[in-house]
Amino acid sequence: MRLMSRIVLFPLLVIAVALLYVSSAAEEKSAKPDFDMTASYIEACSCDMFCPCYFNTHSTQHMDEQHMDAHFCRANLVLKVDKGHYKNTQLDGAKVWIATDLGSEWSTGKDSWAVVNFAPSVSADQKAALGDIIGQLYPFKWEKFDVDTQDFSWTVDEKTGIAHAKLNSGRGEVILERVKGDNAHHEVVMHNLTYWKAQSNDGFRMWKNTHEAFEGAGHKFAYEGTNGFLITIHFSGNAKTASAD
Repeated sequence: MRLMSRIVLFPLLVIAVALLYVSSAAEEKSAKPDFDMTASYIEACSCDMFCPCYFNTHSTQHMDEQHMDAHFCRANLVLKVDKGHYKNTQLDGAKVWIATDLGSEWSTGKDSWAVVNFAPSVSADQKAALGDIIGQLYPFKWEKFDVDTQDFSWTVDEKTGIAHAKLNSGRGEVILERVKGDNAHHEVVMHNLTYWKAQSNDGFRMWKNTHEAFEGAGHKFAYEGTNGFLITIHFSGNAKTASAD
């Protein structure tokens, strides 16, 4: 009887283990995010260093071109994807230049605008994928939104401490210079601060803006001696649009 019981139970045990394996594999597959991206930025804005927007719910008060008090945050966010995918679309090496003004009222997006510029090498599938990712990374109510395609350079020279991004048209540029800390052997880096909706980042590296400018889609600005930083972010999630498969 004992032998017969073992003979009967063994196939059942094998089936149970197989079902458990299939169930675990299905759960793992369903839990895997649709996209995962590591991206590095050269970023500058019109605010004094370091960006007060990360510690307030409104844009900073400035004197505008007419010498009147105004609230705005005009910035260039120039990113390249170090490694990433969106479903079956690879994103490695894709470059995006985002010029923007957060406007005067964050809660409503009043006076805000953004121009998302893709490098020509970014394919249609990659644009669709990055469009969804960027929309989730920066869940902002833009009052005006435009999309463009222009090529641009993106370089960070660790030896000289100079970061440089420039639109080939000459209508956008960011030049950053590394901030020298008290200890010449250690860079000034801010940690424990979230970059928009990214799950994690490697720290805000203090590289002061020596020149940032943008002109396009009816917008124009230029600033020197203001806030700038380098950062590498890690962002993942699930698709919200019918983008690349």
